[in-house]
Amino acid sequence: MQFPDSFFEDEVRDGFFVPGLMKRAWAAQMEVLADIDKVCRKYNIRWFADRGTLLGAVRHKGYIPWDDDLDICMLRDDYIRFNAIAEKELPKGYHIPKEREADHRMLTTVFNSSVSSFDQEHLKKFHGFPMCAAVDIFPLDYIAPDPEDEEFRINLAEILITVALAVNDEKTTPEDMESMLSQVEELLQVKLRRDEPLQEQLFALTEHVFSLYTADEATEVACMPNWVMGRSWKFPLECYKEAVMLPFECIQIAVPKLYLEAVKLQFGENYMQPYRAGGGHEYPAYQRMEQIVLESSRAATDPLSHYFFSKEDLQRPLWKGGDTRPEKVSRDFVHLADNIHKQIFYAIENGDFPSAVQLLAACQNSAIRIGTMLEESIGQGLITVRMLEEYCEQLYLVHELLIRQSPDTEPYSSQKTDSALSLTDWDALHVSLKKQMERIDDSISAHIHDRKEIVFLPFKAAAWKSLEPLWEKARANPDYDVFVIPVPYYYKSLTEQSPELHYEGDEFPDYIPITDYNAYDFDTHLPDAIVIHNPYDNCSFTTSVHPFFYSSNLKQYTGQLVYTPYFQTDEIEPDDTRSIYNMRYYVAMPALVHADKTLLPTRQTRRAYIDYLTAFAGEDTRAIWEEKITLLHDFTI
Repeated sequence: MQFPDSFFEDEVRDGFFVPGLMKRAWAAQMEVLADIDKVCRKYNIRWFADRGTLLGAVRHKGYIPWDDDLDICMLRDDYIRFNAIAEKELPKGYHIPKEREADHRMLTTVFNSSVSSFDQEHLKKFHGFPMCAAVDIFPLDYIAPDPEDEEFRINLAEILITVALAVNDEKTTPEDMESMLSQVEELLQVKLRRDEPLQEQLFALTEHVFSLYTADEATEVACMPNWVMGRSWKFPLECYKEAVMLPFECIQIAVPKLYLEAVKLQFGENYMQPYRAGGGHEYPAYQRMEQIVLESSRAATDPLSHYFFSKEDLQRPLWKGGDTRPEKVSRDFVHLADNIHKQIFYAIENGDFPSAVQLLAACQNSAIRIGTMLEESIGQGLITVRMLEEYCEQLYLVHELLIRQSPDTEPYSSQKTDSALSLTDWDALHVSLKKQMERIDDSISAHIHDRKEIVFLPFKAAAWKSLEPLWEKARANPDYDVFVIPVPYYYKSLTEQSPELHYEGDEFPDYIPITDYNAYDFDTHLPDAIVIHNPYDNCSFTTSVHPFFYSSNLKQYTGQLVYTPYFQTDEIEPDDTRSIYNMRYYVAMPALVHADKTLLPTRQTRRAYIDYLTAFAGEDTRAIWEEKITLLHDFTI
């Protein structure tokens, strides 16, 4: 079975975040189903998508986004035949547990393994999902044609189930247990073996009661545990006479021929209206296995790519970009030059001509460097640059006069009397340089304005829309230089050592000016802000950007690292446990820790993020998240 790499990406479906790990679980389950189907085809055994899987096929053409398992059903006679040959016919390594918890005793679950496995062959077959993947098979039994007979069967099954559950109940006294067992023996005319597991015997009797009737005498079927305990989900036998195929993710799946009738009976007339609840087990089904892998990998490389929080990640490196801006550098030069001029003329007053000459040279070199920087960053023909050139000419004049006045030069002795400058003359030169500095300062104010540099780093063209509003806002500011630099990414794999880098710079809309990531030097530019929409760094189970573009690395190059998600989920309610669980895959991530700001669309989403991160990182970090996480519409770069 083949799936494109993109299938395994994190995705929001119907407002629900589906993590890449769940996508791989789905793919592994479909692989298990394919092996079950091979056995069924070989032995002409019918099966049908059931429960949430059936609803998903009808409503979503695949899994219900918040579903985590795959359910099928078989009519009792097919179910018996499948169980008789399954262990022999299924591939090596498959596992069908015999001893199970009470609420899973009356169905068959086919697992691809009995333990989590990072064996390379296992990972290749099951699409990189290392934990156990399974398919549940529910038997459908025939309803008695006589309602009174059916009512008697239901009452009898209720008694058997009650007694079976009481076997392991600490509240059941030996006397009460013996009384109940005797009642069962009398009702069914059987003898229970007290020296063998009683619960197994009772459940076996229950299944016998479930399968009392046949297709020849029945017109309806039901999954008996549900039918007995809840009196629901009874279907016309006609629904299950034949199977038809419906699209399901990347495959086709068998469903009852009258599937709409079956769906309506299970989920009501409003079955097309999503309802994010239900399920008979904890979500996700692999939660405990995931936790075992997580705990065992804390001191080693985590194969599931979890992020382990460290408060050191909250530290902010010093950004030096503000010190290199043309306006600031130019003004710093003016201030410094004024101070050096004072030192020059103080040296002259004290006859220290060599020091004055050295200081003049330093001023001239600085002026030339500033002029060159302005031309490179802003352009040719600046008035400020011309004034700097005039300033250099003034410095040269002072330099020549100093050379003539110096007692260490030949011209000094012959020209000292005729051309020596008085202190008043030197003061006039000092005033002239000061006025030139004032003109340069005024020119800086009038003609040189620091421009902010904003860099957007999308990693997928399809996700650009999340950044476009911020990009348009930044581009509309005439004082901003804005760059869009798509970054390379790759699909991660537990079976491939050298994944292929993908670059989508040529897939963006034509109106987006693209800068190649190899052509932009972050060390030189040190942009005011970097905006990202990839939260993972290397902590996604499916994708990673090039390590240079990890948030942990980028924050050293910018004055402000900004993260905004490339997806948007529905609002997360406090009782939506499945959505809250999946926040670990996109909220408890490096970018939200390293970024200076995280931008979110609504107040409720912001509150959900803050609460989750506080629970994740510790109550003492709440004020940090309150500061870091803000609303998108309130943010200005």
